[in-house]
Amino acid sequence: MVRVVVLGEFRADRVVLPLRQSGAEVTVLGFAGLASFVGPGVAWGRLPTALDGQALLRLLDVSRADIALPNMGSHGQEQFLPVYARAASRAGEAGCRMPVHSEMFALLASDKVAFHRVAGERGWPVPRGVVCEEAGAVKAAVAELGFPVLVKEARSEFGSGRHFVEDEVRLGRVRAEVTYPVLVQEAVSGEEYAVEFLSGPSATVEWPVASLGRLNSDCDPGRRVRVAPVALPARARGELTATVADMAGTFAPWGPWQIDFAVADDGRLKVIEVNGRLSGVSNMSWASTGCDPHAAYAHAALGRTPRTPRADRVALELPVPNGALLPSAPAGAELLCFPGSPLNPAPCVRGFHRPVLTVPERFKDAARAWLRALPPSTLLNGAADEAVRQWDRGLQALGRGRPAPS
Repeated sequence: MVRVVVLGEFRADRVVLPLRQSGAEVTVLGFAGLASFVGPGVAWGRLPTALDGQALLRLLDVSRADIALPNMGSHGQEQFLPVYARAASRAGEAGCRMPVHSEMFALLASDKVAFHRVAGERGWPVPRGVVCEEAGAVKAAVAELGFPVLVKEARSEFGSGRHFVEDEVRLGRVRAEVTYPVLVQEAVSGEEYAVEFLSGPSATVEWPVASLGRLNSDCDPGRRVRVAPVALPARARGELTATVADMAGTFAPWGPWQIDFAVADDGRLKVIEVNGRLSGVSNMSWASTGCDPHAAYAHAALGRTPRTPRADRVALELPVPNGALLPSAPAGAELLCFPGSPLNPAPCVRGFHRPVLTVPERFKDAARAWLRALPPSTLLNGAADEAVRQWDRGLQALGRGRPAPS
């Protein structure tokens, strides 16, 4: 029996199930108790909050792991990716296979300053930015770029370390708060998107592009209406395809990864960041294609070649304030509610939750009527009209068919 150690609890239930169905013996290591989350028959243990290569190798040895599966996503584990990448060869020498990104790709995915510098060298389309090693350089960078800007700490966890700065008052506070070095970057005016990938030794498959709504000052796309699939303008799609091909061909990702990007108001692509893990859009990736990227990752770790996922329905993620009630799903549609995790036990912890409405194309009229009938207070920030707009875009993309994967 193959012994698999899953390194991290991020949506571990969706990784563990296909592993166990394949006959693997599974242990999940994380920051919190996992027994009720991953179900009976799965061992669990604790990851240290500070992890180095030696500690990791000891954990794998104690677990007698045949395969170690990096599974970042829970807060506090983002910076473990470079540790996993550096330790992979030594783990292999000890008989434990670790499908993990190369050390260089791990650096790009975990260090925003390193990513910005490499993007400049490779010619990837990124927002204009300046790397600042200390507070005194930030003011000069803002003078060069102009307000508004984003100030990004080099190594920060998801949902933190990013600051939207619109004036001198806010700039003064941010300069005193951040950990240096930082990347000072123009605030792009446009729409934000995300796309998830799964790379193996010989190929990369791609899930549908998701729209995260129009960029704004709160830097929190989870508060917006999001949809997959969505079609990109031809120019931006071409730039994305070329960038993904160069990333994959040059830096050897192996496993799941994801790109956040914008299409600026002038139609140009602007890559915001690369993450070496699956992301908050994996629910829509699954709902729109029927192929869960977490399960695909588990199967790939066991040696199965992932299939190319194709969207056959629209997946619309709706930010619903706590206490607001959605009506029953329209005819032919489903409302999917995804559970929390041991580190985020309440799906409503931020004051809202994000059910996904999934709709096959043949039920488009009922879904549109259902969305149009929603009172504005049903969705966060009164986004009922935006929900209809995003639904129509998803439907249009579904009708056109998703472009071939990069």
